[in-house]
Amino acid sequence: MAPACPQVTGDPVSTSTFYMWRVIIAIAHADGKVQDEERAYIQRIVANMDRAYGLTDEMKKTFQSDLDNPQMQNIPELMSHINDPATRGQVIYFGGLLARVDGNMDPREEEILAKLRADQMSSLDMNQIRAQVKEAVADEMFRHDLKKSELRPQHGITGALDHMLLRLGIDVLD
Repeated sequence: MAPACPQVTGDPVSTSTFYMWRVIIAIAHADGKVQDEERAYIQRIVANMDRAYGLTDEMKKTFQSDLDNPQMQNIPELMSHINDPATRGQVIYFGGLLARVDGNMDPREEEILAKLRADQMSSLDMNQIRAQVKEAVADEMFRHDLKKSELRPQHGITGALDHMLLRLGIDVLD
């Protein structure tokens, strides 16, 4: 899966963002009926996307068709078009909001969201995440040590006293 940039206002709607909202519309159908609150929520989002990005007529027709068609879309197929990790995470966030907008989280909606979360977690490269965290911690420790060394007295009696106290395990700058 090729990395992609997150959606930016003013840019055309990315493939990831387009398919993210198709998945969310599919979640709205999970309980067998798109509630009025769910329909209004989706229509507001599509209208805002059209203002911000300028949706094509084909995109608007697809959203409307997905919304009007009670036949459940194939969520795994739609998800396969979302290649931006941030957008994949937003599916879960906005899907959760939509599932709760009518005041009732249907078990079928909850099941879909749980599966999406599990899929998201299983796709993570934990070794890469650990390496990135280790690198970030090492960078932060280096910056901290550098700052402390710049503050530490280097010369004269205060430098000698600081050096002696450090050897005794006493750091007056902590």
